[in-house]
Order: sequence, then structure tokens, then C-alpha cells
Amino acid sequence: MQEIFWDRRARKYDDEISHHDSLYQKTLQSTETLLNDQDILLDLGCASGEISLDLAPLVAQVHGIDTSGRMIELANQKMRARDIRNIDFSRIDAFDRSLETHSFSAITAFNVLHLVENLSGVLDRLYCLLTPGGLLVSQTPCLRERGWIFRILVRLAQKSRLCPPILNIAFDELAPLFIRSGFEILDSELWDESQSIQRVVARRPQDL
Repeated sequence: MQEIFWDRRARKYDDEISHHDSLYQKTLQSTETLLNDQDILLDLGCASGEISLDLAPLVAQVHGIDTSGRMIELANQKMRARDIRNIDFSRIDAFDRSLETHSFSAITAFNVLHLVENLSGVLDRLYCLLTPGGLLVSQTPCLRERGWIFRILVRLAQKSRLCPPILNIAFDELAPLFIRSGFEILDSELWDESQSIQRVVARRPQDL
């Protein structure tokens, strides 16, 4: 269902994110400070590739992945139009065997972790994909922090298949899941109050 939902919404999503609102700019600027020109970056849930393409000039290589084929088509179209050559987009998920352990020095996961079926399992996998000392930069809407009317509307939309399954998670539950997977928390803060988005920056510790 996730793939079908995002395939149908791909064009509208791309139109919206291409406007680069204040939240997008804030996300981009804060992420830029954490990256360097030697990083190999995995953008989990890259969607139409907008932020992958904006981060590409700052790093050595970007791999954008998403399970929506239509999103990946749009991302590739924009990559060719902008002639950005240190990036590739693939229609895969985090568990695809083509992604080797210890392959990435940084991973971004923006507005995607609340959509996965097994968050703990995904965090375990991202930990394995990172090199020792690598960073995971995430922003996650926390549905449990929204009002009860909003949560009821989401449940009704899910039952009607108008939206994909969404994890019902609270702010104080998020960072402990990262820690349980072995990460060190470098930063955890409310990133956008209106959408109840929590930002967590975590690091895989250096091997002893």
C-alpha cells in the first residue's frame, strides 16, 4: 500500500517540496553543518530527490533510495536536468542486499521513520550500514503529540486507505529507540511544533 500511495501522490509531493519553505531551508542548513566533502551519504526515503540533490554538492557521493517507483523516476529526471553526477537513485528499501554494511558515513531519514513497519528493525539496519563514527540525521513526525481529533481523522483515513499506516509515537519514545539500537544521541529536539516533528541526530560509536 505504501508504494501505491506515494506513486499516486508523487507529482503533488514534488510540487510542494520544490517550493523550499522555511522548514525545508532550516532542515537543509542544519544538515549541511554535519556533512563534509568526503562523506558517502544514504538518503533513506528520498522521495523525489529534492534534498538529496541539494546535499550532493557538499559530499563525495549520495545514494537516494525509496520504495516508490514514481518518486524515483522524478528524482532521476531532476538529476539529469541539473547535471548532478555524484548521486544515484534506486527503488529499494533499507534492507536491500545491494546496500553493504559499513558503507555510509552519514544517513539522512527525513519524514520517513514514522512510516516504516518495524522502526526498531530499521534502526538496527541503519546502524549496520553506517561506518563507525557515522551519523544518522532524522526528522520524524510524532503522531501521539497531535490532538485527539487529528489522530481520529488519521485512523479513519487509514481505514479508508486514503493514507498509509503511520506509527503512533511520542517525543519521549523516539530517542530511546535509537539508543536501544546502539546509537549515541548527539541532539534531540522539537523541530517543528505545528507538525510535531522531532529531530534526532545520532552517531554510531567508534569501534573499540
